[in-house]
Amino acid sequence: MNSSPLPRAPAINTTWDRGVARIEFDLSQPKNSFRLADVERLEAALDEATAGNARCIVLRGARSTFSAGWDVTSIDPANDDPIAMINDVVAPFCRKLRALPVPTISAVAGVALGFGLGLALCCDMCVVDEDARLGSPFRGIGMVPDSATHYFFLSRLGQAKAAELIYTGRLITGAEAAQIGLVNRATQTGSLDAVVDELALSISNGPTAAFRLTKEILLAGGDFDEVVAHEGRQLQRVFETADLKEGIRAFQQRRAPKFEGR
Repeated sequence: MNSSPLPRAPAINTTWDRGVARIEFDLSQPKNSFRLADVERLEAALDEATAGNARCIVLRGARSTFSAGWDVTSIDPANDDPIAMINDVVAPFCRKLRALPVPTISAVAGVALGFGLGLALCCDMCVVDEDARLGSPFRGIGMVPDSATHYFFLSRLGQAKAAELIYTGRLITGAEAAQIGLVNRATQTGSLDAVVDELALSISNGPTAAFRLTKEILLAGGDFDEVVAHEGRQLQRVFETADLKEGIRAFQQRRAPKFEGR
């Protein structure tokens, strides 16, 4: 008698390389679709990476697929509380990922849809395979996009393009996403991991404390005067860091600096 294969146990694994924490999710649901427990596991992995003094964090999906979003089969419109799900789970997670005190990069292959797209765009940088497929096809199930999709579409693409992508549910390739400015760059098929690894390692060798202070400025935003004032406050803080002192010494001694990330 043939036995059906057991479902794959969900796994979120972290590997380390010279200050880079690579977090890879390999979920039980098709195309790395998320459920509540998976979000909790990913959040725990982020906490462990920051507690372990990661100087750059990379998010990627296993099996050449980033994430198709939330597992729609787990949604029950009659009994679910969407406001509680957004306010208690999705929004806090996205907010936390976006504000992590170290640089973050998402490496997107396969698909990044719905929650998966929000997950990718909440990182500081998003690098995609040119053949990846990105979008928010919520129109197909009569739902409004979440995971800050409206924010990223509006701020990066403008109202008209945001409306087009949401109203049509059209998926765009990684190459198009880079061309219109939704993501940082697209890579040739097969080179995504190598490109992201090189980028992450170069960032992890930098002045992590200064990057954290810059990230706070970028997230706070504001008008010209507000940003200039914030820069002054952050410069005062960065003068207390060991990396600033090392950077000045290295410049005066005409050598490459050796930053320790503090």
